[in-house]
Amino acid sequence: MARGDGCGRVHGVRAMVNETEDGKDGTSRVVGPGDAGAPTKAPPAGGGAPDLATLLRTGEKWGYVDDDGGIHVRAGKFNEDRLVARVPPSKRADTLATLLLRFQELEDRFAALTRELRRSRNAGRNLKSLQSFAHWVQGAEAIGDYDSLLGRAHAEIAKIEGRLAQGEAAKLELVERAEALADSDKWKSAGEVMDELMQEWKCAPSAGREHDETLWERFNEARRTFFTRRSEHFAELKKSRAQVREVKEALIVRAEELAPSTDYDATFAAMQELLEEWKQAGSAGRDIDDQLWERFHAARDPFFERRKAHFAEQRRRTDDRPRRGDDRPRGRGPAGPRRRDDRGPDGPPTGRSRSGKPPVLRSSLADLVGPLKDLFPAERESDKTEPGKSSRKQKTEDDG
Repeated sequence: MARGDGCGRVHGVRAMVNETEDGKDGTSRVVGPGDAGAPTKAPPAGGGAPDLATLLRTGEKWGYVDDDGGIHVRAGKFNEDRLVARVPPSKRADTLATLLLRFQELEDRFAALTRELRRSRNAGRNLKSLQSFAHWVQGAEAIGDYDSLLGRAHAEIAKIEGRLAQGEAAKLELVERAEALADSDKWKSAGEVMDELMQEWKCAPSAGREHDETLWERFNEARRTFFTRRSEHFAELKKSRAQVREVKEALIVRAEELAPSTDYDATFAAMQELLEEWKQAGSAGRDIDDQLWERFHAARDPFFERRKAHFAEQRRRTDDRPRRGDDRPRGRGPAGPRRRDDRGPDGPPTGRSRSGKPPVLRSSLADLVGPLKDLFPAERESDKTEPGKSSRKQKTEDDG
């Protein structure tokens, strides 16, 4: 633990060792940045503690003594050259041993912190503990391997910071997804996704207390916005459906009032108007709509059934009524079964049957000519001649 001062003098921890003549009580006074000279107990000779010679040999690479007797910690990766104690030469050996043991206490404290870190899930609190420890170690009045201790402490800090950064990134993603859904009108699917995001949030690693609180406020606000809008939507929908239900129930009542009517034409038109109003009324909810439609259908059906039966009866009576001038019984006549489209000799000559075919002319020529004979006088003998001669004779007489 030697140090050259540039003047040909070399000082080390062993230079602090002198025979102690006035240390009867085994104490020494340590002067440093945080100690104004409080007495510290020298390490005991027994009880498993390292002997003074071993401590001195171990501490040579971590500290040195200046020309004024001050004990310094050597500069390293994580600390600067600094004074930790100033004591008279007679107390230097004991003071050095105490400073070396103090550093061992720092090692023990770090080991306890790492054990607590493994058990705890509060990474943010562990980070603060380690950061506080590292900060305190850099100013500790002890001599030891600061590079090793602080290197391990900063490695743990970096690991925790990495986990916190991952937690922050994961929660930030959840926040952004929730904010993207906050204005959605897809109430069912978006609500399911919001619930999934909440479960993911519970399982996400911590981002540190401050970051967790900030991100939670954004996440919760996005959820609150969506669920408030959804509640308002369904409240309005419930109100609207209640109004539609009232309208449809009123239409059912009107249909029930019209159902007994025998004014079939006017009531039919009114029933059709009710149906159009029903279509325009909107929805009262799927289940309610089905129930109301069954009632509306049941109210309308009796009228339409009676109307159908009424017109069927009218058609039957019309078909059974005898034709004008037709005294013969309907059915089989002398010429056999009568066809529906055969109106007989008394029917209109130019009339057409229901089938669209011309009526069958059943009278023979003789039947038509025979009655005409009664309209003329009896034939004369001269008329018995050939039709041609008789005509010429009559013409001659007329000319004379």
